[in-house]
Amino acid sequence: MPTATGAPVPTPGVYDVLGKSWGVSPAEAKVRLDAEHSKADALETAKAGTANLDGAFFDASRRLVVNVHSAKAAEVAREHGLTPRTVARGEKALAKLQAQVQALADRSGSAQVQSIGADLPTDRLQVVLQPGKQSAKTVALVNQLKAIPGVGVSTNSATLAMTADVIGGQIMDVVPGTWCSLGYPGTTSDGNNVLLTAGHCVEGLPDVLNAAGTHIGKGIATRFQTGRRSVDMGLMDIDAEDVGRGYIDNRNGSTTTITGSSKAPVGSTICKAGNTTGWTCGTITQYNLTVNYGGAGGSITRTSGLARSTVCTEGGDSGGAYISGTIAQGMTSGGPNDGHDCGFNQGGNATGSYSFYQPVVDAANYYGVTLTRG
Repeated sequence: MPTATGAPVPTPGVYDVLGKSWGVSPAEAKVRLDAEHSKADALETAKAGTANLDGAFFDASRRLVVNVHSAKAAEVAREHGLTPRTVARGEKALAKLQAQVQALADRSGSAQVQSIGADLPTDRLQVVLQPGKQSAKTVALVNQLKAIPGVGVSTNSATLAMTADVIGGQIMDVVPGTWCSLGYPGTTSDGNNVLLTAGHCVEGLPDVLNAAGTHIGKGIATRFQTGRRSVDMGLMDIDAEDVGRGYIDNRNGSTTTITGSSKAPVGSTICKAGNTTGWTCGTITQYNLTVNYGGAGGSITRTSGLARSTVCTEGGDSGGAYISGTIAQGMTSGGPNDGHDCGFNQGGNATGSYSFYQPVVDAANYYGVTLTRG
């Protein structure tokens, strides 16, 4: 099963790219990233106690803010170097509110809800609508939502779409010619070598080739089915003669060793390796979103359990590895279908967009996979 670890080992390529993005030296970038992971470890230690800590996020000052509902919980947070904040709702209440709003949206018959998810920094649930004129059903739904405390409604400017040796971040040629990016290799409980990837990349259980056209595996499981309620996680069986490596290809001549996996707090720095846009970075903004992806022929695929980040991605990055330092985070799922250009290997300079990813911890738990480490 996936595990979290302490401070990551140095990975020069990561710090070089992040340093350029932040306008600091690689050494300063390392200090900042290590500080994030130290606070995240402190949060896990605090959560292991009896205090009710109800969600956490990094704020603009890089403090790890923790939602609390009691003086005792606030004291525990401070003892661990965290910043407590008393909230009206918190992560657990927002999850219940999300289920309530999702049921309301289902009953409304509106086909214009794009995503529903909690926004921890504002302590509110955010409902995002598709662009375009609202139907009568959508107008009625919006009026209902606006009457619910803690729910915000906005309209997006773009539709959403999926973005389609074994080393994470490298090209994944899904026969017959659909491009994705390789995710995270690991082993099942019976010792089988597999690759965790986006479910839509292996929908139909295709054969998979690498950049050289060599057969490296075959899709064996997916929870994604176009036009139906889905989870964007899947599994590829790695050919017996091939080896899944415990590192990520940064697409800039360097690699990042994988030392563990986690769900880093909202606001954490995160980077992604993908075939189309290379190495791009940003921050985690939300977890547990339900997203409606548009597809061919007007099909809508409701996809749940996704995380959102400010990392820029494009088509062909799907399945590619998201990582925080050396801690695995997830695999690319999708993003806005608005013609944006991330460039290639722009690190944190590829700004102005966002993306969704499937948390690797959830996928590994579901399929019983232990990630391969470096």
